[in-house]
Amino acid sequence: MKGLWVKDLLMLKKQWKLFALFMLITVFNGYVNQSVDFVFLLMSFFFVTIATTTILYDQENQGYIYLFALPIKKMKYVIQKELLIIVLIVTSIIMSLLFVGVMVLSQDNFTISGEKLILLSSVALLFGCLTGSILTPLYLKFGSEQARLVVLILMGTIFGGGFLAQKTGFISWLTSNGFLDTISTMSAIQLAGVSVVIVAVFTSVSAVISERVIKI
Repeated sequence: MKGLWVKDLLMLKKQWKLFALFMLITVFNGYVNQSVDFVFLLMSFFFVTIATTTILYDQENQGYIYLFALPIKKMKYVIQKELLIIVLIVTSIIMSLLFVGVMVLSQDNFTISGEKLILLSSVALLFGCLTGSILTPLYLKFGSEQARLVVLILMGTIFGGGFLAQKTGFISWLTSNGFLDTISTMSAIQLAGVSVVIVAVFTSVSAVISERVIKI
């Protein structure tokens, strides 16, 4: 599995400009809106998207034929991809926290509680994991060309769903019913525990499905 990590890390290193662009977009959004609520989600989504593109690079020029001719099992390959996604999600959360630190130090009127940071980090972890768990089997199933169309549809569905949720008052309904308040009152240990369990479930299900849909 070490070889898979080296291959992907070298591949990601070549995309540092894309990382920089995504972070610039996220930081700009945070400064303009004077809010970090969406910074964590955007950063998580961008990093997961980049992580899953390594699958597309592996598929180019019938790369799987060579890759699986090596002593690499399908499940080992899938597990490494799922772990790569989680690593980049955690990296995105760290970058988001650093951005929040800069905001707090540079903006006198900007404050944020530690409890909210824990909540935003947990939501970013869950959102990123769910996105990665969906994208991984889709890329493996449909390949690079069809997968891009599926991703565009998925992105439109996510942002469209968020827009409808706001316009229809669904988010306000959640807030008024105390759902978000219940989550925010959970301790850091409880939030971390719940997040880890959900991430483990999403990742396990995605890994099983992905292993079955790999085409060589």
